[in-house]
Amino acid sequence: MDQAMKKMMRAFETGDANLAFEVLRKDGAVLGYSTSRGQVVTQTTEEWAKGFQGKPADDEAQRKRSYEIVDVTEHAAVVKLTLDYPAWKGLDYLALSKIDGKWMIVSKSWSGQRKP
Repeated sequence: MDQAMKKMMRAFETGDANLAFEVLRKDGAVLGYSTSRGQVVTQTTEEWAKGFQGKPADDEAQRKRSYEIVDVTEHAAVVKLTLDYPAWKGLDYLALSKIDGKWMIVSKSWSGQRKP
């Protein structure tokens, strides 16, 4: 399971959606409360991953990410992902399932706010 998270972290760093999809189910769910919209926003992981530009972000050197495995069982896990970017501070909870013997991220619940 840790290997799946390391791969996802590399996908964030490189902006590589194809790398992300090695551990991210395209039919998974991403949801979080948008203060600017005043509502919960939901999308598939495939829609969310369109934000990956195929290259590192211009401010990648200033971005900090870390993760903590909160709980893991034989077929399910929850990971807390902390994001500290120059313009964003966020916290994601990722749910992983072991599917056909492989750990896959099936959902992402996010929260965060823009920095001043």
